[in-house]
Amino acid sequence: MANLIIRDRGTGKSTALVYTSFVTRYPILVQYESRIQHLITIAIDLGVNIPRPIRIDQYRDSKRKEENVLIDEGYDLIGAAVDSYLETHVAAITFTDKIKEGENQCR
Repeated sequence: MANLIIRDRGTGKSTALVYTSFVTRYPILVQYESRIQHLITIAIDLGVNIPRPIRIDQYRDSKRKEENVLIDEGYDLIGAAVDSYLETHVAAITFTDKIKEGENQCR
């Protein structure tokens, strides 16, 4: 099961992903070329070395597949993947924040 990093914009989601990539050596998949440079800049600023991020379309078309990958800004990708899997357009998907749910159960 994938872990979802759900936070407001500008709160360090991509930074957390860069650290995860650094520690695990998993590549980060992105939708847009501009995100590649953004993630590389974050890694440089943090002083860490990560595998070069890869555009999702390039990864999908490549023969080499990784055992694990990380995805930056996966909102649109989730919708497209579910549409493809179900062979129909999915108009809405709900998610429960499992972390907050667990915190509330501990109280």
